[in-house]
Amino acid sequence: MSAPLRNSAIRPDAASRRSSSPAVGQLLLGALARHAEREAIVTPRGRWRYEQLDRWAAGLAGGLAKLGARKGDRVALLLRNGVEYAVTDLAIVRSGLVKVPLNDLLSKSDVEYALEHAGASIVIVHDSLRALVADVAGPGVVVVDDGEGSADASSFHEFSKTQPAPPNPAAPDEPAVIMYTGGTTGRPKGIVHSAGALGTNLLTHVLAGEIRFGERMALCTPLPHSAGFFLQAGFLQGATIFVEPRFEPHELLRTVEEQAISWTFMVPTMIYRLLDALAENDRDTSSIATIVYGAAPISKTRIEEAIERLGPVFLQLFGQSECPNFATTLCKDDHRMPELLASCGRPCPGVDVRIADADGGELEAGEVGEVLLRAPFTLREYHRAPELTDQAYHGDWLRTGDVGYLAKSGHLFLVDRKKDMIISGGMNIYSTEVEQVLQAHPSVAAAAVIGVPDPDWGEAVHAFVVAREPVEAGNLDRFCRDQLAKYKVPKGLTFLEALPTTAYGKVDKKALRRSFAPPPPTGEPS
Repeated sequence: MSAPLRNSAIRPDAASRRSSSPAVGQLLLGALARHAEREAIVTPRGRWRYEQLDRWAAGLAGGLAKLGARKGDRVALLLRNGVEYAVTDLAIVRSGLVKVPLNDLLSKSDVEYALEHAGASIVIVHDSLRALVADVAGPGVVVVDDGEGSADASSFHEFSKTQPAPPNPAAPDEPAVIMYTGGTTGRPKGIVHSAGALGTNLLTHVLAGEIRFGERMALCTPLPHSAGFFLQAGFLQGATIFVEPRFEPHELLRTVEEQAISWTFMVPTMIYRLLDALAENDRDTSSIATIVYGAAPISKTRIEEAIERLGPVFLQLFGQSECPNFATTLCKDDHRMPELLASCGRPCPGVDVRIADADGGELEAGEVGEVLLRAPFTLREYHRAPELTDQAYHGDWLRTGDVGYLAKSGHLFLVDRKKDMIISGGMNIYSTEVEQVLQAHPSVAAAAVIGVPDPDWGEAVHAFVVAREPVEAGNLDRFCRDQLAKYKVPKGLTFLEALPTTAYGKVDKKALRRSFAPPPPTGEPS
């Protein structure tokens, strides 16, 4: 066991570690020139080559400069999936602006908070989402109107016709993005990454995500989140990227068959729905070489079903917004080994992983503790929250808030989020273990487990289940008792039509916990 690291203020984007980092702007502008004649983006509204995206982004950069945007200013994106997101992203990179990507499923309150907290000087918003920024004072507003025209705000398409601005991308040590978390534990935090960190991270996406030259990629998750990184990584490889406005399993399968899609990214729930759609309407999926998945635990039963149906094409990632997407990967060959399907893989190139006790000391293989990461692309800081930045790091190791253990093979196994661990009668219960058992039942489509207040045990295990077919609670109780220690068996069970999710597609356990919270006191009228 090693001694705890000193709790210093070392950061992974210190000048000594960033001086040779390729900045994200340098990489992307080079890719646009290198792949100029290749097809870049396909949407239901059209097809665009890299050269067209480059010219469009240059004009938009000029328009933003005319509106007053200067290098280092924050520009927020509140857009739906489409070519305009890609063009705006490239214009921001070209101008050395700081991107603030906002999911179109965020609440009005969270959007207003993020714009104010980031200090956004401009917000580029889809016309259908303008109500979310209607009460925000200060930022200039540019409206994406799908070509329909907009009479009462600056039009995205008008701005794109402005005299192109010369390239002025951010240097490696300058900030390039402020990402806002899903906000499941309070107000969203602004996660700052530098241009150098993002450049190194994009190269890791290409390598660890197995994105080949000329890949035909389908992206149907929100571009402000993980899919946006894959969009940029695809650009580096001259990919043709089919950007879908949303995930619709039958439509995605049609695209896969007709457009010979070779690569896509999904969260586990999407894989489940894709399998169900294939059962209803078989499609040719032989072109698919890679399906990257992550962001939430996956049912062992269903990933085995997916491998049997689609072949050895699956690659699991583990990361977080503070260490975008790729900290570890479970490679395609690992998916052939049933004993590894519960793992999220081994560290990506350039990433170190260790397991720490409460004081930060390193634990041995097989011992459970907090997962710590060290990588050249962990967050620079939390915006306007130096105390949270200090709490996030132990020396130069990022505290993930995940609990897990390392096998002797180097594979990481996650057992829970620290905040989701249940303590019942003094015993530690990992919610993911109970969820995996429930999801192995053939009648269960999805499950989520939380701890609820209990006068005798402190916390009691409560399960929320989405049934694939009618099933009695007693049947699930007996199933759990056959596979779990008695104290881990859910003491309560609620059937739901669907599990609530955050704007980023993760199960919203905060919403589930609220269903057990006592109502606030109303007080007596005076």
